[in-house]
Amino acid sequence: MKSLNKKYEKRIVAFIDILGFKEIVRNSEINSSKIELLYTALNFLKNWEIPEKWDLKYIEIEEDAQKKNINNFDIRGKTNTTTFSDSIVVSVKVDNNVNEMISTLVSNLSYIGANLFEKGISFRGAITIGNIIHEENGIVFGQALIDAYQLETKSAKYPRIILSNKLIKELNYPIENKKDRYPYHQYINRFEDGCVGFHQMIYYQVSSNSSEMEPETLKKNLNKIRKNIIDGLDDSFENPEVFEKFNWLKTQYNNLIILKDSTSDEEIKKPIKELNENISGQNIHYSYTDKFYYE
Repeated sequence: MKSLNKKYEKRIVAFIDILGFKEIVRNSEINSSKIELLYTALNFLKNWEIPEKWDLKYIEIEEDAQKKNINNFDIRGKTNTTTFSDSIVVSVKVDNNVNEMISTLVSNLSYIGANLFEKGISFRGAITIGNIIHEENGIVFGQALIDAYQLETKSAKYPRIILSNKLIKELNYPIENKKDRYPYHQYINRFEDGCVGFHQMIYYQVSSNSSEMEPETLKKNLNKIRKNIIDGLDDSFENPEVFEKFNWLKTQYNNLIILKDSTSDEEIKKPIKELNENISGQNIHYSYTDKFYYE
């Protein structure tokens, strides 16, 4: 038998899983709109198997990238993507440029997450670094994939993408001064449970500072995800685990730093109020409180 001469490569590896996929599929049998939702979302993800999709669109506007030579952040030709059912695996080949590569990967994943969340789809995932074989034809295996999958399953818990300790050790931390900054630092946060990573809504906070993002577009998109969170809170009466995830998302949404519209001095982001906040009575729907304040 002829040797294939395959070798493992050192790559950044992301494993991402769509949350509630089985429930959406189940509902699609009685609600045709869910079929369209699934098809649209999966087709959107499938398009990211094209290497050219992982471009510099969300990096080239960053001052931190411009100062370090924007070409160093290009991951096209170094990125392979495989989608299957409700999961997506993305890997990027690295040498001594892990900070540049993770910057472009995170910014693109953040955009993907925001786009899906506007449609009502949340995801959870993990990113690590290590040995893997990942080819354009979809063949993918290696310890790094196993590590990312296990980290997503055991530790991610909420709708977010977390970073492995192994990867963090190779990144540019601590940030001692401005010249040490890379674009991914704007996305990454350390959460209350100790995990480090980012959620699907952070894209709006980062992009809100860009001239590319129109205030009305930002307001429209934030209202979409705000409604999705409120609907999730009100649809989880029998599922405390689902409610916990949407309650976590509510907190993260309210923590987003979105400045006022500079042209009108109006708030772009409406906060999600606490249940019955300053309202007499014991209503059990977040949507009731929301309508009380905003309608």
